Amino acid sequence: MNTQKQMRSGAWGQVRITAALALAGAWLAGCSTTAYKQGDRAADSAQAAAMQAQTETQALAGTMATLNNLVDKPAADLKLQFQSFNSALETLATAAKRSGVAGDHLMRSNTAFLTAWEKQLTTITNADVRSRSEARRTEVIKQFDAANNRYVEAQDALRSLVDYLQDIRRALSTDLTANGIEAVKSLVSNANTTTSKVQTALAQANTDLTALSTQMSSARGPTAK
Repeated sequence: MNTQKQMRSGAWGQVRITAALALAGAWLAGCSTTAYKQGDRAADSAQAAAMQAQTETQALAGTMATLNNLVDKPAADLKLQFQSFNSALETLATAAKRSGVAGDHLMRSNTAFLTAWEKQLTTITNADVRSRSEARRTEVIKQFDAANNRYVEAQDALRSLVDYLQDIRRALSTDLTANGIEAVKSLVSNANTTTSKVQTALAQANTDLTALSTQMSSARGPTAK
């Protein structure tokens, strides 16, 4: 009887050990995959921000095209040209407002990724492996900071330009005449100069964010050399 009890006890103990090992394995697997999944989310956010910058570039080009057409080639009836400019500027302003959402997602997803990575480092016992992973994390942080700063700077410049264009629109909405057009020509020239700088900044942000997304995504393996 005691032997049977011991056998049952031993068998049950083995079941519990097996179950514990299975749970531990599942937990460890979860830990090992969480960080890279966070990385994929951060990569997606970086790509979304890059696309946002591209959308703004296109909207800005469209806005300036309609404004330049109004100023440089005024029609006998200015209303249709002004309406085209007004509509394009609204599209641009809406796109600029969305940049804050994209920037917020970019920051939050990156913070979550780096936090998960930092926690994962504490589980690595080999000093060399841990050191290499820490170095990679530092590299990603630097790349993110550079790309994020470019994005923020480009968005700040764009919002300032949008405000300027909205002031021009206010002036024209009151004085939509040949003389009114003439009065804003120098202002439009300034806007064109600023637009060129903003487009360059947006293009660079797009490039940096796309590169960042590639670096953080598990779906994009190393390129062949």
